[in-house]
Amino acid sequence: MADVIDLTSRLPGANNLITSHPLEFRRGDWQHGQPLLCTRMESARFEEHRAGALAAPGHRHIAFVPNHLSLDEGSRCTLLGLFRHRNDEGRMRRVYHLAGLMECVTNATSPVLRTDLLRRLYQEITEEREALQVAWRGRVDHFLLPLFPEHYNPNLFQHRISRAETLKELFDAVRGETDAQFNALSRFYVLYLPDDFIFRI
Repeated sequence: MADVIDLTSRLPGANNLITSHPLEFRRGDWQHGQPLLCTRMESARFEEHRAGALAAPGHRHIAFVPNHLSLDEGSRCTLLGLFRHRNDEGRMRRVYHLAGLMECVTNATSPVLRTDLLRRLYQEITEEREALQVAWRGRVDHFLLPLFPEHYNPNLFQHRISRAETLKELFDAVRGETDAQFNALSRFYVLYLPDDFIFRI
């Protein structure tokens, strides 16, 4: 992404807020590229700079983007599902729970996943994917969004899954940890979306 973003085609003072709750989505001032996940502190610093750039006379440009984590591959697909249901917190949490189930069967280890109960887990995934119209395509390593360790312990999800001895414990662990991550996303982060991401919905 270029260091300088041209704003000559934007109106001064344009509001880039899409939704503020349950997750804060903002429109990025770039056409293409990856969605960005940044802390609320970084977002506030960026929005102050952006307001000044938009208010400046003559040629207007943004000199930087906020410090961020880029969302690509699996996390980008998860974000698409979250954004599609952005006005329904219950469905957003279901999307994130589904991402946790996908993470579970792809990257986690649990005694439950070595039994025929795995069929029931796949059935749950299939039913939720169809109900929520969420799909992951291409090369996918991870499904959950990256979070800074001060907001969520990166080892906690895997630890809880590995300790589950029954399918109910596994489902409870996935739901509990994905809800905790969703709460952290809601409280501490802002998501910036490029135009081509928004118009895909």
